[in-house]
Amino acid sequence: MKEEKIFYKIIDDICREKEIKQTLLSYGWIRELSKNNKIRHIIGYQFDINSASSYKIVSDKFATYEVLHTNGIPTIPHKMIFNSKTRSLYYNDEFIEEALKILRANKKIVVKANDSYKGKDVYLCSNENQVRNIVKKLFEENNDTLSACPYIDIDFEYRVICLNGKVSYVYKKKKPYITGDGVHTIKELIYDKFIKNNIKPSLFLELELEKIPKKSEEITISWKHNLSSGAEVILVSDNEENIEKIKNIALLSAKAVNINFASVDVSLTSDKKIQVMEINGNVCMNKFIDLVPNGYEIAKRIYKEAIELMF
Repeated sequence: MKEEKIFYKIIDDICREKEIKQTLLSYGWIRELSKNNKIRHIIGYQFDINSASSYKIVSDKFATYEVLHTNGIPTIPHKMIFNSKTRSLYYNDEFIEEALKILRANKKIVVKANDSYKGKDVYLCSNENQVRNIVKKLFEENNDTLSACPYIDIDFEYRVICLNGKVSYVYKKKKPYITGDGVHTIKELIYDKFIKNNIKPSLFLELELEKIPKKSEEITISWKHNLSSGAEVILVSDNEENIEKIKNIALLSAKAVNINFASVDVSLTSDKKIQVMEINGNVCMNKFIDLVPNGYEIAKRIYKEAIELMF
């Protein structure tokens, strides 16, 4: 079943159980829900319980950073890069130089479109030419603004789903990896585990693809935690170290941007720092459903609570 159809099936099930009338508008992009003389909408993965301003903030990487940083919430620092063709009041070189300062101080830098999602238009750069080329590429693709931030070595990314001031669910993601067998190369193992299954991880720049890993040797091959790119879901227990702190930071982040329903991505770095990465106003759980045995039931409970809050 296609990802979108899984989501829509959940919404259909909930509306049928709750006796909510549905009307599909704009070729199904808008779902109008009505009950007890109240009309609410689901647009894509956006539920009618967030303000336009809060959704606008979390849809912009730099804006999210600025709001969280201003409110004293630990978050990965970002610098803005403007497209001078569309934002004529700003000069490109000045902002690119700020990004290059991050590169010189950290050796690696992440450059991304401010409205990127699911890991799209997000690039890892390790030298100045790569930075300039990626900036040029993203601006040629009509992005108005970009963000640059230091690359940080992250052990796990925690996704904390917040609803109405409470944590509704939390899980963590592990970066894509391969396990050596002492026979096949890294390239062959990547192909067998990912490529032939139509999964394309964003590989580390310095991977030695022709190297043969030792038997049982685990090698992280990607720097992204996106489930669609091969990251793994790890379920979290209530007594896990740092989990209460992670939940609290996520709730403070949702409160800072004044959003009622969102997933907050919180990183646990290799040196055990906890920092917010981003906030997602579109709570999409399709890949989670695919990867977790009872994922459908978990997602349905969360979406049901969101719809109940709408009414």
